[in-house]
Amino acid sequence: MTQNNKQNQSQFSKKRARSVKFRHDKTMSEDLRGELLTNVYLKFVQYTYQQYLGDLLPAFEEFADDCFAPPNKQEPIVENLFWWRLAYEVKLNPSFNCFQDFVNENNSYFERFPVLKSWFEHWQHVIPSYYYIGNKFGANAFVAVNIETEKTVEIFLPVPTIPAPKQGSIVVATLLPYCDSLYFPIGLFYEFDGRARVDIARHLRLYQEQLSDEDDKYEVFVRMFSSLLKVEAIAVHHKL
Repeated sequence: MTQNNKQNQSQFSKKRARSVKFRHDKTMSEDLRGELLTNVYLKFVQYTYQQYLGDLLPAFEEFADDCFAPPNKQEPIVENLFWWRLAYEVKLNPSFNCFQDFVNENNSYFERFPVLKSWFEHWQHVIPSYYYIGNKFGANAFVAVNIETEKTVEIFLPVPTIPAPKQGSIVVATLLPYCDSLYFPIGLFYEFDGRARVDIARHLRLYQEQLSDEDDKYEVFVRMFSSLLKVEAIAVHHKL
């Protein structure tokens, strides 16, 4: 590709970014991918941790302790609870939440890239879910199945600080849509201990059936997470 063609493609991508809404199943230029991951995703993660994590951390740590989580597994519990809580706030207070605050503070940036603002709006409605981890493909990507919906998704890891879960494991993850029908995790996966996998799978199905009529999916998630962590602790203890 000539230098002029590269410049024309870059200009077209920028023009497209100013006029097109985000589509999960469409491709995205390298420039826009970099903007999305660096100036929206990573910037927002840093912003929320600085602004909100300190106030919420004691409650999340108490939650982990109450579920008998060992110290080395508390960080992914806290991270998934943190994003669950921030998304729940959107439902409780649609006009006043950290997502809207971030948009307001970066309004000039999002005016330049409304397609990224459109993507960011998807973030507000994600709910942590349970996944079965399948085969890897590429250097940092793998297939997973949403255990509730049985939908297969392709996941890539956006930063090296998020380790890949083991193939065959059951995890909790908060996934964001990306281009080309891909997803990526907001933060760490919570990976249930392999020794408890059969117990986790059985109780997960049971809880899903028991809570299927509940309307508040955010409350359903946290109730199930609490119960499954206790199931994991008991199962692992019995197999020591």
